[in-house]
Amino acid sequence: MAPYNNTDSKVLAHQSTSVLTSDASSDGGNPTVISTIHHDHAMSRTNSFNDDENENFGVDQQLFFVTSYSDFDKLAHGPRGHTAKHTLRVYRFLTDGSLVLLHVNGEGQKVINPAFSRFHPRLNVVYTCTEDIEENGKILAYEILSDGSLTEIGCVDAGGTSTCYLTIDRDQRHLIAVNYWDSSLVVIPLSKETGEFAGPIQNVYDPRHGQAMIAAAKKHGGVNHSHNDASTIAQRQVDPHSHALVLDPFEGCVAYVPDLGKDLIREFWYDKREGKIQFEINKLPSGLSTGKPDGPRYLEFHPKFNVAYVVNELSSTVAVFSVDRELLSEIAHAAKNNQPMDRFKGRSTLKLIQSIKTVPSAFPTQMNTCGRICVHQSGRFVIVSNRGHESITIFRVKQCNSHNSGKAMRGTLAQVGFFHTRGETPRHFQFDHSGQFLIVANQDSDTIAVFTFNLTSGELRFSGNEYRVPSPNFICSCPMVDRYSDEDDVEAREKKGMTFHVSDNYHDHDARSTIPSTVVVDASKKNLVDELESAKKEIEELKRQLSTLTVEKRV
Repeated sequence: MAPYNNTDSKVLAHQSTSVLTSDASSDGGNPTVISTIHHDHAMSRTNSFNDDENENFGVDQQLFFVTSYSDFDKLAHGPRGHTAKHTLRVYRFLTDGSLVLLHVNGEGQKVINPAFSRFHPRLNVVYTCTEDIEENGKILAYEILSDGSLTEIGCVDAGGTSTCYLTIDRDQRHLIAVNYWDSSLVVIPLSKETGEFAGPIQNVYDPRHGQAMIAAAKKHGGVNHSHNDASTIAQRQVDPHSHALVLDPFEGCVAYVPDLGKDLIREFWYDKREGKIQFEINKLPSGLSTGKPDGPRYLEFHPKFNVAYVVNELSSTVAVFSVDRELLSEIAHAAKNNQPMDRFKGRSTLKLIQSIKTVPSAFPTQMNTCGRICVHQSGRFVIVSNRGHESITIFRVKQCNSHNSGKAMRGTLAQVGFFHTRGETPRHFQFDHSGQFLIVANQDSDTIAVFTFNLTSGELRFSGNEYRVPSPNFICSCPMVDRYSDEDDVEAREKKGMTFHVSDNYHDHDARSTIPSTVVVDASKKNLVDELESAKKEIEELKRQLSTLTVEKRV
């Protein structure tokens, strides 16, 4: 196993508010209670929303695809809310932070426990997968229209149990699924033109190498994976449990898989041309290797820095890693030129530089498990949900390196505060396309709550909008954009929905996978005029953000 740091004599330790050096940044304090800081003057600009600001992002309307649990007995964990008779809901998001329910679908006994969704980066297609520890999961594809209606366009076997994560590769020709219970990774071909499945599973990787599962399912005497006591953890970690798969955003050739069962981040060579997970390049600890369990759940890359963040579910920590871009380029070059790849065995593209707690330092770790992590699209904040502490933790990202070696490194984190989610078990959350509203799925209190997000301070405030949804577990952002060049083809639009295109630099980040980074407009006179106006407004917004950063730097 490759070491997670070099042979320096420095001792790494968990931190409540700072990095693995003597100073975190001037941004953080040490809050140990729910944040009550108020910056009304800062909120006055960033929380004034109107339709014009939404146009800055080129999005005609924002939809959210929300999924729910329908059969608790089929889960490894134990929700405490109510089961859903219908597991799929589509909402329209309005600029005041409210949601309008447009569509309800998915009979609970047919679409059972959909628990992770992925919006196609170029087409108005949404994928969701079902969670079942005894039978193979299913992956369903839906065409989503502007009125919120869903049309199923495909369904494939997930090739494993308790399917928990979906990734679309860089060329948008393959969907990669992760199965939590048996830890398998599968690759399924996609039609680049329609987003439909182009066939069944074409590649399977089994980290257990054919060995049978040791732990029993909850209904057969196994433990409830929602708990975080020593006996539960011992059973959760007797088997490997892959929890996600994230492709590197630079080359798209290395797949990072957090293994919650073995406290590891596994690095695989992903053959982009063949659509295959070829072999494991390396594995490294997901945290400090203190002897206590970490339980890595998700991994996210920073949009600008060579930094990755791993949320450790069991230890309530975020591990920050520097990313070796040169090694990634070397791997990609070797793969492109059909060179031997075994020379990369044992070489890691990640190096641990920080570990920081997601809950107050005095709060018992065994009473919490982490849910989601995401990097805000501005690159200035990292956000984590805490199930048990019932909070969202906001971290500020250090934006530049210090000349003093004792100072914090760029990309490292300092706590902003802890914000109660107004519900229990915030399993998932999602930003709107503007990054100024946060929608939280409180699984065990059967609610979703909407918060405003201050782009300057990173503070959350409850918007007053809250909705009853049985056992909500995932909120998928679906920004609908009309990019049809033939405006008169109404029938085609009604049939196919509205399609948008993003640049080839699409990054498969969980936090940004549903936010188009660059929209290429199909030329028509009206669209060009609209796009020009939108570009002007976006320039003004960027100028405003730049002036804000300049003021902060002077302070």
